[in-house]
Amino acid sequence: MQLALDMSRDGATWMMAAIVVLAFLGMFGLVFLLQMLSTQGRRAIVVAVTFIAGLIFALEFFLPAQPVDGQDKNFLSDPTLQIQNFLQVVAGMALGLGTYGLLRLHLRNVVQKRAQWGYSASLLISLVVMGFLSIWHSLGEKNVEGQPLVATNETAEYIFSVLFNNMIVQMDAAMFSLIAFYIFSAAYRAFRIRSIEATILMATAMIVMIGIVPLGKAISEGIGLPAELPPEYAKEPFSLTAILYSLKLPTMADWILKTLNAPATRAIEFGVAVGGLATAIRLWLSMDRGLGV
Repeated sequence: MQLALDMSRDGATWMMAAIVVLAFLGMFGLVFLLQMLSTQGRRAIVVAVTFIAGLIFALEFFLPAQPVDGQDKNFLSDPTLQIQNFLQVVAGMALGLGTYGLLRLHLRNVVQKRAQWGYSASLLISLVVMGFLSIWHSLGEKNVEGQPLVATNETAEYIFSVLFNNMIVQMDAAMFSLIAFYIFSAAYRAFRIRSIEATILMATAMIVMIGIVPLGKAISEGIGLPAELPPEYAKEPFSLTAILYSLKLPTMADWILKTLNAPATRAIEFGVAVGGLATAIRLWLSMDRGLGV
């Protein structure tokens, strides 16, 4: 029984390897064919492939689904899942291409000793060291039949922890904390009171920025506003205690974010989604003039 399972697993592995090889051969053959065709011929092939690929995903989304193995599927669900898996391969190739371009640029800076080539050298050293340790760390966490792909090393794990947790994470936090001051400075310059609308915007921004941090709670309680709303006043919004509680900076900031900001944000996101859908349809139907092959 175990031998049959091993043979089945080996057969599936060889089948997947054959599919990957055939896919790569087909891709290179398609590239060679595109180079031999005229501009109009290449455009026709790209337009056809784009339309068919978009049609598959659109049909998979709109066609009725039936429960299969506890999941709602139709006959296009599994093929689209395989296509999405192939997109990960494309993303990996794009990542490799970007890394190659980065290495090429900064190696040229170091070799030719251009201006500030020391920063390029620092980037290359950091990229190689962190990349090697990250790959080693990831392979050590992946198990195959209860065994890690590579043997872990305490020294390498310690160096990885120091570089990632004690340096990269902390430098990210420091960078974003510095950016917060620049954002506040930019907000001050942008919110100069020149009209009624600017006054409202400035007051709202100040209430939200102060109310969502502990300073807002400290100021509210310092001037005598109630820290909590007693249950007996929860159903009496016009009582003095409820009104004073509503004047707390954290309460006002929360109301602005949930009642005023959230609907405006949803409206903007809805508009962006409609614009993205229109752009996707134009790309799918090859109506965009930018599609040049």
